[in-house]
Amino acid sequence: MNTKPGHFAFILVLVLILVLPRPAVPCSSLAFLNKGFLVFGTNYDNPFAPGLLFVNKRGVRKSGWEAGTTGEIASWVSRYGSVVISCVGYQLAWGGMNEAGLVFSTMALSGTKPPPPDERPPLAGVFWWQRMLDTCATIEEVQEASKGLRINDTEDHYLACDRTGAVAVIECLDGRLIIRTGKDVPVQALANAPYQECLDHWASKAPGPANPYSSLNRFTRLAKGIGSFKGETAAEAVDHAFDMLAGVAASNTRWSFVCDTGARVFYLKSYKNPKVRSVDLKKIDFSCDRPAAMLDAHAGLEDDISGAFHEYSHDQVAAHMAEALAHFRPDITPEFLRQVLAHFESFACGPAGEK
Repeated sequence: MNTKPGHFAFILVLVLILVLPRPAVPCSSLAFLNKGFLVFGTNYDNPFAPGLLFVNKRGVRKSGWEAGTTGEIASWVSRYGSVVISCVGYQLAWGGMNEAGLVFSTMALSGTKPPPPDERPPLAGVFWWQRMLDTCATIEEVQEASKGLRINDTEDHYLACDRTGAVAVIECLDGRLIIRTGKDVPVQALANAPYQECLDHWASKAPGPANPYSSLNRFTRLAKGIGSFKGETAAEAVDHAFDMLAGVAASNTRWSFVCDTGARVFYLKSYKNPKVRSVDLKKIDFSCDRPAAMLDAHAGLEDDISGAFHEYSHDQVAAHMAEALAHFRPDITPEFLRQVLAHFESFACGPAGEK
């Protein structure tokens, strides 16, 4: 375990950054089948609007910063490239898809209680998910990988799916990581209340709360919308997903993305640019010897933006993270911010063939 001076302060600031206090916000996610492949959609609703898209490369050696009770720190080499969107910064994924078709998105969940410390190396939720995108192709592989990693520093739950048609709801409740799949996810949607609570309300057919944006109401509307899809083409499925997301959007919906897992195309629209843009992951060069790449999530572009990413900019990412922390955690100092970013920017290509 790293014990050099300043390491524990570095750990502390990372924890402070990654457990950002937030108001209750009505994020929503969904998934439904079209011609054997899942279409996934999600809304990010938050007062904080800036966002960045990142291309994460395969073959990059990465590591966590905290140790499990035996002193082990998580480390891995990315096996799959991915395209992610982040409201905080580099390597801190809010949602996205990898080149194998694994997709996830984040929703706040009050009362989240991650597992207590044990021998497994821990990773903060946003980085735990980047590790899964880096190394897993399926929900089954995420389940297996989670046995050796402890998710911590999260106030969220997650909806995820893969190219095989599997869907998962992942929550930390009462100190346990719970991954629901298969018949335990009869409605492939998620809002900001525990999944079982939303499912019970939906099954009861009881009237919803007066607030149309309550989690119970949004979940019920998404369940109805998922069941109503009658289209056949990929374009119709993507349009239907965006229509459902518009139906549960709030005044502070900053972006919506939809992923076609069959085609491995990531679609995005935002409040600053409502034109639908697409990133075809099949067109992205995820080779490790390529420069890291990024793009403003609100850039004034349209149609296929697969070739619009520009080389990673330290200055742009540092400015974005500073703005995020000024909003969420104004007590964090610039020096601590530099340490955080330096850790992530130190990730380099691993030896050829390393797993």
